[in-house]
Amino acid sequence: MKIDGQEIWLSRADGSSPQRLKAQPGDWDALRDELVSMLTPKAGLKVVVADCWIRYFLMELPDGIVNLKDAFRLLNARFESLYGQAATDWLLQADWHRNEPMLACALPRSLLQAVDTYSLSSLEPHLVTIWRKQCASLPATGAWCFVQDGISTLLYWQQGILRLVRQLHCADVDALLALELLRLGEQLPTEKFWTGDARPTQWHLLEAIA
Repeated sequence: MKIDGQEIWLSRADGSSPQRLKAQPGDWDALRDELVSMLTPKAGLKVVVADCWIRYFLMELPDGIVNLKDAFRLLNARFESLYGQAATDWLLQADWHRNEPMLACALPRSLLQAVDTYSLSSLEPHLVTIWRKQCASLPATGAWCFVQDGISTLLYWQQGILRLVRQLHCADVDALLALELLRLGEQLPTEKFWTGDARPTQWHLLEAIA
């Protein structure tokens, strides 16, 4: 199942054409009710979610954090300080690393509750699915902008370590990247990648591999 900014599409394993659901993205109760009439209990389900429903941030664990319980407490506190919303309303995930910054994201908990009665193999942002499949082929230092439903999510990494994560409505990504790297004391990377509409000519295309 793919949840876009304006539509929800359900694909089946038999290869039939994807079906557009009546439920609107954001109305997770309506999604839950509609799926009841379409799927058998415990049916297998994989969900990819558009970035407009996701909150991203960069997370780094201090040396004193030694277990996952404390790490999640810090993750929740970081989310609440950045977005001003209760972490209990969100499902927080992170690509855990002990000694380097990590990509963290939050998905609406009400979305999880709409689909967790099924055999859920994954529930993850579209950006994350692309990043996992493409990151091994990317250079050691670079930037990537993922544009979807009017939201730009910008990542910058140096020598394989993630240094910057920004998510916002932005018409001039080059200016944003230059400003953020100036703040970090870093130079603009020679390799820049773009997924989505309106790709600037100086950015390389990064395919959104399904």
